[in-house]
Amino acid sequence: MKLNTRDLSRISLMAALSFIGGFISIPIGPVPVTLQTLFVLLTALLLNPQSAFFAQLLHLLLSVLVRGGQIFLSPSFGFLIAFIIVAPVISYLKKTGKVTADRYLVILATGLIYVIGTPYMAIILNVFLELGLSFSQLLISGVLLFLPGDGIKAVLAVVLANRLRKIIKH
Repeated sequence: MKLNTRDLSRISLMAALSFIGGFISIPIGPVPVTLQTLFVLLTALLLNPQSAFFAQLLHLLLSVLVRGGQIFLSPSFGFLIAFIIVAPVISYLKKTGKVTADRYLVILATGLIYVIGTPYMAIILNVFLELGLSFSQLLISGVLLFLPGDGIKAVLAVVLANRLRKIIKH
């Protein structure tokens, strides 16, 4: 599939929003609460799978460029990897009609982000930083602290996606 100017513009916009969303943060533990998830969910709901992948890949590349190699040892890096996987998968499910309700897609997306990002966080915290956190401590710091905010971001993503679809035509 070739990318046209509209696709490239949407990829760039969603990558930039995801990247900027990382700077809007509340530090609450090893991984801060950010607005990145909101923009990843919007990427998945609004872009086609290929564009969603490239938007989140560009987001990751921007993050590496700005933060340097140290980002690979950050507890939050696994979540950036998750974004690259989750955005196109959710977009594919939406596009193919396998799951049509946005509310189910954002719940699935959020769960997949946790499933991919939390083990990476656990490895960084327990292997590289040698913190020796228990499973329950990792569950609290990697998932439970984020559930309320991610729930709000999921609802917001569904509302925004429905409104934005009326403005932008696929």
